[in-house]
Amino acid sequence: MIIPRPIRKGDTLGVTAPSFGVNDPLDAARFSNAKSKLSARGYRVRETPDVYTADETGRSAPAVQRVSELVSLLEDDDVSCMFSAKGGDYQFEMLPLMDWDAYEDNPKWFQGYSDNTTLMFKMTAEHDVSTVYCGNFGDFGMDEWHPSLEQNLEFLEGVRNEQRSFSYHATDFVDRVTGLESFQEDEPTVWGSSAGDCRLSGRLIGGCMDVLEWFHAKSTADPTGFVDRYGSDGIVWYMETFDMTEGRIRSMFRGMEEDGWFADCSGFVFGRPLFYHGKMPYRELLEEALAHLEVPILTDADVGHKAPRMTFINGAMSEFEYSGGACTLRYRL
Repeated sequence: MIIPRPIRKGDTLGVTAPSFGVNDPLDAARFSNAKSKLSARGYRVRETPDVYTADETGRSAPAVQRVSELVSLLEDDDVSCMFSAKGGDYQFEMLPLMDWDAYEDNPKWFQGYSDNTTLMFKMTAEHDVSTVYCGNFGDFGMDEWHPSLEQNLEFLEGVRNEQRSFSYHATDFVDRVTGLESFQEDEPTVWGSSAGDCRLSGRLIGGCMDVLEWFHAKSTADPTGFVDRYGSDGIVWYMETFDMTEGRIRSMFRGMEEDGWFADCSGFVFGRPLFYHGKMPYRELLEEALAHLEVPILTDADVGHKAPRMTFINGAMSEFEYSGGACTLRYRL
């Protein structure tokens, strides 16, 4: 597994829009503030040309242009980390056009969440380069940084290897007035565990369930090579969903298991769903559907659409220590 080098003060942080572009004035204000805050920490920021463009569908540019802009960051020796500007629905269009050799030859941190699973899962599961499932670039534009953002940078800087779950989380996206609002933490956070107080460890891999379902259904990504290479370490799967139904989740789990995705699985970690539709409560569904695998299942984790977000590093050796509704995540990088 290739772990990209830590970012250093003086480095350039690249921002690109592999799906939706930023065309809302409040988003633009947030990005401007993010650049100012990161500059004050000693970093330069380079945005690719189409970060602030969007056609009628939301696409920042045609797929070939989005690929070219991502590759331009890979080929820029000053850029040590790439952040996605936003999520969206169109990142899959880049896959057949990607120059994966260029990525393997210039491995750099790539960070985002939601639809960014499309590139990140391929980068790690098929090309052995660690990626970071955490906030998109705009998160750094809030007026007063949430502690999760400071910790996120410390992981990228290589000075942190442990993180504790947070006490509160948002139940929805915050209404924006200035664009610089922080997370709306209006609900106490209580992780669940199918195994009581427990520890689980292994290579971390996963992302947005909506994308992973598409990967499996269309056979457009295959993590079985990753499982074969690192199964002796144990595999910890994490998933979170934007919008899924009970039936889709059950069908997805069955198919993934049948196709070897869950071989050598040592545990599951599930984030809070943004939207979920089913008769059975979400936590109960997950535990019931996966109980026969006889591994710990952690739920309501700080990963995904309901902020704050812990820093989940795909491909890294991880350990989750759960006790009494809270969890500590440690890495061996």
